[in-house]
Amino acid sequence: MDAEALLQRAAAFARQACGLTPGARVVVGLSAGPDSLTLLDVLHRLGYEVIAAHLHHGLRPEADADARAAAEAAAQLGVPLVSAHADVLAAAARHKAPLEAAAREARYRFLFTVAQQRGASAVAVGHTADDQAETVLMHVLRGSGLPGLAGLRPRRQLPRWGGALPLVRPLLFAPRAATVAYALGRGLPVRWDASNWQRDVLRNRLRLDILPRLQVENPALPETLARLAAVAAADEDFLTQEAQRRWSEVVFSQAAGYVGLHRQTFLAAHLALQRRWLRLAAAALGAQAPSFSQTEAARQQMQQPGGGPRSWFAGLWLWVGQEEAWLFRSGAALPTTAWPQCPTAAEIPLRAGETVRLAGGWRLRLRGPQPLPPDWQQRAAPATAWLDADAIATPLTVRPRRPGDTIAPLGLNGRHQKVSRLFINAKIPRWLRPRWPLVTSAQGVLWVPLLATAEGVRITPATRQAFILQLFKES
Repeated sequence: MDAEALLQRAAAFARQACGLTPGARVVVGLSAGPDSLTLLDVLHRLGYEVIAAHLHHGLRPEADADARAAAEAAAQLGVPLVSAHADVLAAAARHKAPLEAAAREARYRFLFTVAQQRGASAVAVGHTADDQAETVLMHVLRGSGLPGLAGLRPRRQLPRWGGALPLVRPLLFAPRAATVAYALGRGLPVRWDASNWQRDVLRNRLRLDILPRLQVENPALPETLARLAAVAAADEDFLTQEAQRRWSEVVFSQAAGYVGLHRQTFLAAHLALQRRWLRLAAAALGAQAPSFSQTEAARQQMQQPGGGPRSWFAGLWLWVGQEEAWLFRSGAALPTTAWPQCPTAAEIPLRAGETVRLAGGWRLRLRGPQPLPPDWQQRAAPATAWLDADAIATPLTVRPRRPGDTIAPLGLNGRHQKVSRLFINAKIPRWLRPRWPLVTSAQGVLWVPLLATAEGVRITPATRQAFILQLFKES
């Protein structure tokens, strides 16, 4: 690809793939390497109002010379240059981050700050088709899904740094050899980064060792990987749009600190939607996208209702009920209607065949006594308790917790535990504990719905008659 062909191709790619309006003001990340110099020159020649931005990372002895080359290139083209210095080494130590990640953080924060201050419409960086091939192959080695196979996008939002400003890659179509030839042919002051030859970096090993070996089998491998990225990006965009379109089907409640999902709707949906809904929920709560293992852990929890909230990742929690699931930030106050609550502090009689009305549409029903069916264990559920009718002293009542309440839950060999401790261990939010319903008799607490059943009234091989307690919420 000669210089003129690259220029013409870049003109169309910048408009169509990157969404750059002709003549727009664009901040160009300028390292003084061949890719960024080519990008600056090309956009300038295409009539864009370019602002060069160079960040001195302070990591290499050659950094001062790089800064001088960036200033020379900007002066040669007659474009403004904004430069700054960042102590990346200190930032990496302060945040206990890898050096590469700290450098990326400093670079993008600087570029988007310049863009916002100068009223630019985008930040442009000089990634090429070779960068795309390296990125896709790196994601393949790490076991990525579609988002990773999509690789680098021509246009992307990075809210962490740029808000609504996009990051664009107008040279993503071009082989690196073409940008090197272009920069040298135009007499630009090219600098070479010696760190690109250090094999302790995975991307460098891919570029220097692995890709050349693979190209023995497929000489057009960079183009093949670029095509894979384009196909994966289109499929990922469609699936994400479909998940967003159907978001209202699965979400029944959403606020700044929580997202409530219809559990059955979630489980009935395709696996691809489930994973994307979880990513959308995390994004709605201000978190970065969960990893594959974190996503799968949440999906497994969605299939196992009951118990209290469980830590998910990055300060997020997941609480799965029979019909509803809540994803929320630590400390967020969920609506009290999301969980069973007694309407008053008074005791409510619970008679066989009757249903007690709780707050927020919740109901508690007592059935029996009736013969214990052989398959009763298959009918068990977190919101249902099967009790030995002959071991229970009726009448039963429903009431909130009182000071000193205890229960001998299944699994503790008859040892009693304070109900307050049960709530704490299950991470029941403090504001829900005072009115959480308990089923009691003269024997004490028999059932803490969703959390514990008393050992003394459990079903045993000798059980002939059973009471069945069911907690549910009317839709």
